[in-house]
Amino acid sequence: MPFSPAKWPFFYGWVVVFASVIGAFASIPGQTIGVGVFTDFLIESLKLSRTQLSSAYMVGTIASSLLLPLAGSMLDRFGARLIGVLAAVGLGVSLLGLAHCDQLAELGSAGSTFFVFVVMVICFLAIRFFGQGMLGMVSQVMIGKWFNHHRGLASAILGVFIGFGFNAAPRFLNMLVNVFEWHGACLALAVIIGIGMSVFAWIFYRDNPEGCGLEMDGDHDEQWHRKMAERTAETVKEFTPWEAIKEPAFWVFSIAIGLQGLFMTAITFHITSLASEEGLSRSEAYWLFVPLAVTSVFATLAGGWASDRIGMKWLLVVMMIFQSLAAVGTLTISSAIGQIMFVGGYGISGGMFIPLLTVVCPRFFGREHLGAINGLNKSILVFMTAVGPVIYSSVRDWSGSYDTILCGAAIVPFIVLIAGIIEGENPQERF
Repeated sequence: MPFSPAKWPFFYGWVVVFASVIGAFASIPGQTIGVGVFTDFLIESLKLSRTQLSSAYMVGTIASSLLLPLAGSMLDRFGARLIGVLAAVGLGVSLLGLAHCDQLAELGSAGSTFFVFVVMVICFLAIRFFGQGMLGMVSQVMIGKWFNHHRGLASAILGVFIGFGFNAAPRFLNMLVNVFEWHGACLALAVIIGIGMSVFAWIFYRDNPEGCGLEMDGDHDEQWHRKMAERTAETVKEFTPWEAIKEPAFWVFSIAIGLQGLFMTAITFHITSLASEEGLSRSEAYWLFVPLAVTSVFATLAGGWASDRIGMKWLLVVMMIFQSLAAVGTLTISSAIGQIMFVGGYGISGGMFIPLLTVVCPRFFGREHLGAINGLNKSILVFMTAVGPVIYSSVRDWSGSYDTILCGAAIVPFIVLIAGIIEGENPQERF
């Protein structure tokens, strides 16, 4: 190892949080919020319809989601350091392929839409698996293993940077495209992530505190642990993946988290089209992500603070309410009140997203099989993000506008909200 984490003058877990933030930023080109910036350029270069590209994105993302449980098991076996390096290199190579996807498409029969479709499925499969899937998962699992009583605080710090970085990313990537064009932007990201992030992960990533001669949350006395245990349930049972999926709470939280991913994926993927339909320009639409990012920062801090003190199901309730509010705001996004609801709704629901995604699995099911269980949870999330864009585009093609699907997006969260209140208790409390 380059150095011993036990010799640092402060608890190395906070370095892990910083490293997780960098890893999350590096995953942005593999997230829908990053891919969405390139959507219109890909449609123009490849001569595909919006629905065809959305379908390729869906198939590639679904295929990547099926691989994530295996990736989670690999994470449990080989640790965050090795898997983090593998994910960074894989994402870099995948972005290199995306930069040349139009040239790869020309290798097929002239005018073969099917061949172009297959090329894009493979490209999307790769960037989604290594980016949103593996690189994002390693960041979440590391924090889950390094913290217990400060897990909410650590996830809030991660979430603050993710909330700001992810929501500001479309504007930054759009600027990058304006400077280098979309091919050059992909190539630049491939080099930065494939080389820079892989080296960073090798130096700073560590799987768990015990392997470094440390304890979760740092070295605190027994009195402190007893005090903290009064408000945060201790891990009594280490669930296997098979036991975890038998718990209703696993499905309630996984679906709730997946819905947030589905809605945000669809909105960011089609933001240019949706904004144009409502009378906004591309620049005006992307500007909304800036105040959204600021809102998300404060919501994430509140969510992280609350997750160390109250039941996780109440964060789920808040996320569902504001998901619905955001959908209503999107229906009238050209108006001032609609933009406030859009920004506030997605900002606050997004602020609950990271604490729920990071805290629930280790708190409810333990750390022994955290990679595999998180992989299952992540698989559901990625699957739902996959179907989001194609659902939105298909309903728009059928109905002539986005209004029908947005009305549905305003109703569905309340169904999950009710299920969360009934089945959202921590399984550890039964033992």
